[in-house]
Amino acid sequence: MTKRNDPRPDWARRLIAMGPNVGGAQHLIPLDPDELIATAKNATGLADFGSPTWEEPFRLLVAALDTEARLHALGRLMSRNDLLRHLSTRLLVVDAAARNPAITEERVSAPVFITGPARSGTSILHELLGEDPALRAPLAWEMAHPFPPPPGTADDRREWAEPEFDLWADVNPAFGAVHELKASLPEECLWLLAPEFDSGFWATNSDIPSFLGWRAGSDPLPAYRMHKLMLQVLQHQSEQPARPWALKSPMHLMRLQALFAVYPDARVILTHRDPVKTVTSSVSTLAAGRWVRSNDVDTEQIAASSGFGLSFMLNALVEQRPQLPAGQVADLHYLDLISDPVAAIESAYASLGLPFDPALPDKIRSYLASRPQHKHGEHRYSAADFGLDPAEIRQSFLPYTDAFNVRYE
Repeated sequence: MTKRNDPRPDWARRLIAMGPNVGGAQHLIPLDPDELIATAKNATGLADFGSPTWEEPFRLLVAALDTEARLHALGRLMSRNDLLRHLSTRLLVVDAAARNPAITEERVSAPVFITGPARSGTSILHELLGEDPALRAPLAWEMAHPFPPPPGTADDRREWAEPEFDLWADVNPAFGAVHELKASLPEECLWLLAPEFDSGFWATNSDIPSFLGWRAGSDPLPAYRMHKLMLQVLQHQSEQPARPWALKSPMHLMRLQALFAVYPDARVILTHRDPVKTVTSSVSTLAAGRWVRSNDVDTEQIAASSGFGLSFMLNALVEQRPQLPAGQVADLHYLDLISDPVAAIESAYASLGLPFDPALPDKIRSYLASRPQHKHGEHRYSAADFGLDPAEIRQSFLPYTDAFNVRYE
């Protein structure tokens, strides 16, 4: 067993120590589903959560966080904040749609989804597509706080969202080198799915096997219906003409049938990378994310479960790919994106029949120049760090790498 043991800032270490001082962090910050629901209702003045599909996953999630995740005091506080945020957002979204039917009449046309294994270039690709004037990438702060304050009131939503995203790297400084969370950047679809208490958001920060196992066998359609409603809310409030959305999450990879059921005209860019890199980097990312909220992070356990899950998912993609809508899915390889991002993106656009704005190459180059790859430090990791054998990894992913011509690094 290999435990994570990164140094913490003194302020975080001292807050975390308050849990053991009183016999356990659960005594400081309880996680009770009924109390959380009541608090969200009181905070918003609303009571209608809409379709009941959210409640079973919510209650199972809270139970897993309370009993399985081994959260320290700061982790319980952050989780409580997230739970209340997603409950409140659901109440507000359902209420807005009920009061204003024009919201659900908004047409979400031909969104572009980026998906692929974690650490295969999905994040930087999403940011680069956000530079395309023909597309709109949702920003972190607007997904966390989709409704503006009343007229005449200062719009402080960016400032409200800042601690919800930037705090991760404050608690674990190493996390900034792994993945930059920032309220002003485009963020992935986890926040659009979260009001349905989807697994994606929580898989990154908590060890909750019972919830993740249950969610893996549940129907993903309600989460994608909520995803669409969130986009309709954001789109309805925009003062700009509607544009296709640029969206991203590795979680979409295992749910493409549900995605196309809700968005039949969607375009999907599948990213590909050497599984030795994606598996080891994913393990490092999960370990860093969970270290933000727990002192008990077993990297070898994460490696065993995530490696198996990713191989199952990507090998299954080999049979799933021919069943996806023709002309609506493009492949993009990480090594091509890194070596020539303009050419890689232009090729993906051509496969999808998307217009490639003449100004986009300069926008891409300018954006990359302003965001060097190791801006917040280098994310260092190796298979040996987690007890993994590169040869065994590549052997288990052979159906995937052979089918998609994935080059080894």
